[in-house]
Amino acid sequence: MRTFSFVALRGPNRWSSSPMLEVHDQKRSECDASDTAKQIAALLSQFLDAKQFTTSHPQSLANASSIVDSMKSIQHLDELWLAVARWFSAMAGVPTPFVDLSMDPRRHDSANELSVIAMEMEEQSLSERCFEVAREWLDATEPFSAFPLAIKVRELFDYADDVRLGPSSRAILRAARRRGIPYTRLNKGSLVQLGEGKYQRRIWTAETDATSAIAEAIASDKDLTKRLLRQVGVPVPHGRAVSSADDAWVAAQEIGFPVVVKPCNANHQRGITIELSTQEEIMTAYDWAVKDGETNDILVEQYALGYHHRLLVVGNRLVAAAKGHSECIVGDGTSTVTELVAEVNRDPRRGEAYTDLLGVLKLDAPSLIELNKQGLTVDSIPEAGRTVVVRRTGDLTTDCTEAVHPDTAEQAVLAARVVGLDIAGLDILATDICKPLAEQRGAVVEVNAGPSLSPHVTPLYGKPQKVGDAIMEMLFPKDQHGHIKIIGVVQSKSSDVVVQQFAEQLRLRNIDFGMVSNGNAGFNGRIVDTGCLNDESRVIALLCNPILSAIVVHLDVRRSAKEGVCAPRLDWLLLGNDAIGSAPTSEDIAGLRAILNAVPEKGFIFGDRLPIESFDKVSKWKKPATVAKNTLERAFGIEFE
Repeated sequence: MRTFSFVALRGPNRWSSSPMLEVHDQKRSECDASDTAKQIAALLSQFLDAKQFTTSHPQSLANASSIVDSMKSIQHLDELWLAVARWFSAMAGVPTPFVDLSMDPRRHDSANELSVIAMEMEEQSLSERCFEVAREWLDATEPFSAFPLAIKVRELFDYADDVRLGPSSRAILRAARRRGIPYTRLNKGSLVQLGEGKYQRRIWTAETDATSAIAEAIASDKDLTKRLLRQVGVPVPHGRAVSSADDAWVAAQEIGFPVVVKPCNANHQRGITIELSTQEEIMTAYDWAVKDGETNDILVEQYALGYHHRLLVVGNRLVAAAKGHSECIVGDGTSTVTELVAEVNRDPRRGEAYTDLLGVLKLDAPSLIELNKQGLTVDSIPEAGRTVVVRRTGDLTTDCTEAVHPDTAEQAVLAARVVGLDIAGLDILATDICKPLAEQRGAVVEVNAGPSLSPHVTPLYGKPQKVGDAIMEMLFPKDQHGHIKIIGVVQSKSSDVVVQQFAEQLRLRNIDFGMVSNGNAGFNGRIVDTGCLNDESRVIALLCNPILSAIVVHLDVRRSAKEGVCAPRLDWLLLGNDAIGSAPTSEDIAGLRAILNAVPEKGFIFGDRLPIESFDKVSKWKKPATVAKNTLERAFGIEFE
C-alpha cells in the first residue's frame, strides 16, 4: 500500500495562477512505466470509442482524448498516475490543463524520495477522489482490463454532481471567466459572489440579488400569475384552484375538456398531468398532484394545444428557447411496456443527476394515465413497430431560439416584467413556435423564477445559446469589471513600514480599504474579529465587504510556497530589497514563483533596489505584459476609478 497525502493550494501557487491539488507520495518510483501506460491508454481509448457514458462539459471528451494520446510518451509511474487522475476528472466534467512537473525543484533532487505531482482543481474533494480511483486501478493485482471502469466513471460523475455548483451556476461562471470577472463560492450550496468589494453582485443558480421575494412569491402562485398575465393580454389557459378530487372533476366540467391538473406551486413539471378527459383520469391526476407536488393546493386548467417550450428571458429580452419532446417507446412484439421502458433507460445519457442530458423515464401516475388512453397497461406487449407515448412532456432537448415568433418573444418579456423577474423561464405550449400563440390556441402555462439553464447551454439538438453571457451582461454592463485593487507587500525588514505607508496613503485619499497583516484583518484602520483561521479566509472576508475599494495584503514567501498565495491575485506588488534574499532556498524560489503567478498581465511589480540576480528572476518569471520596475518610485500612486 502506497502512502500519499494531499495539499490543497487554493490561491496562486508555484504551478499556476489557478487552484491546484498537490499529491505527495512517500515512495518515489523511477521504474519504467511505459508499457503500463500503453495498456492503460488502450483501455481508455476503447472506453471512449464505445460512448457508453455521459459527460457534462463541452470539452470533457476532447480533454480526455488528449490525455490518452499523451500517455504514449509517459515513462514514470507518478506521471501515469497524474494522467489517469486527470482523465477521470475530465470524465467527471472537470477538464484540466497539462502541468509541467519539472517546475518543481524537488523532482531534480536525487536524494529526495518524495514524489510530488499536481492537478488543477475545482472542488478539492472531487480531485482527491480522482487520484484515489486512479491509484486503486494502478495498484490492482488483477489485470487492468478487469477494473470496473464504467462503474467508477459513473460514480465520479454522480459525486461531481453532488459537490460541484449546478449547471446553471457554472454557465454563468464560465461567462464570468471570459469577462475576467472574479467570483467566490460562499457556501456549499449555490450562493456565489460575482465581483469584489463595492462592485459585488450575488447569484443563487439562475436567481440574482435583484430577484425580489415578491416576484418569487408571485411566480410560485400559479393562479395569481395567470390572472396577472391575462390582465395584460398574454394568453393563458382558463382554470381554477380545487380542494378535492371531486372538486377537480367539477372544475373540469366547468372549464371544458381536455384539462391539465397540477400543483399551484408546480416546479420542474412535478405533479403535472396533461390532456385529461375522463373522471377517473382527473381524480387520479389530482391524487398524483397532491403526492408528487407535496401540497394540497391544486389547479385544474384548460389544456393548451401544442408542444412544450421553455423561453428564457433575461432583463428585457428573450435570449433562448428550447422545445421538449414526448417520451415514447417502440414495440417489438415480444417485450412488455415495462421491459421497453427499462431498455430506454439503459441509454447512458439518462440519469437522476442534474447534469444528465436526459432524465429517467418512469412509469408513474401520469404515465399510467397516458398508457390507459392508448388501451395499454405496463404489462401490455405492443405490436412490432407501434409507437407508444409514455409521457407527453419529456425533457427539453432541442434549441429553437431563432424560430420564436417576434410577437411570442414580446409576450414572454412582458410576462416576466408583469411577474417582476429579472430572469424568468416561461413554459409555453404551442403547436408551432414560429407563429403567434393566439393563432394556434397556444398559451403561457407557467412562469419560473430561477429556471435551469441546461436546456439552452447543452441542448441535445441544435445550437447552444450564450445565456450565461446574457446574465453577466445584465449584472455587469460591458464597461464594468467587478475588480477592486489588491495590493501585495512581501515581508521583509522594511515591509511593516511599507504596509503602514500604504494604509496612510489610502486614508488620505478617502479610499475604503481592508488590510491583512501579521495574522490580523480589518478595514479603514480598524482590526476586526472576522472569525477566520488563516489569511486566505481573511482576504475572502474582506472581498465580501461591500464598501471596500482596495485590500492591502502582507505576504510571506515561505508560506506562499507551502500553501499558495492567500489572495486570488495581486494587482500591485511591492518587494523590499531583502524580500528574496541573497541565497534563496528552493522554497524561497517556489514562494516567489507563486507570488509572481498572482500578478495579472496588466499588473505592476515594484522592487526596492533588488539585487540584480533577484530582479532578473522577477523579470523572467513574471507574465509578459506585467510591468516590473526595480524602484519604489510611484509605487504608492495606484489609480482608482
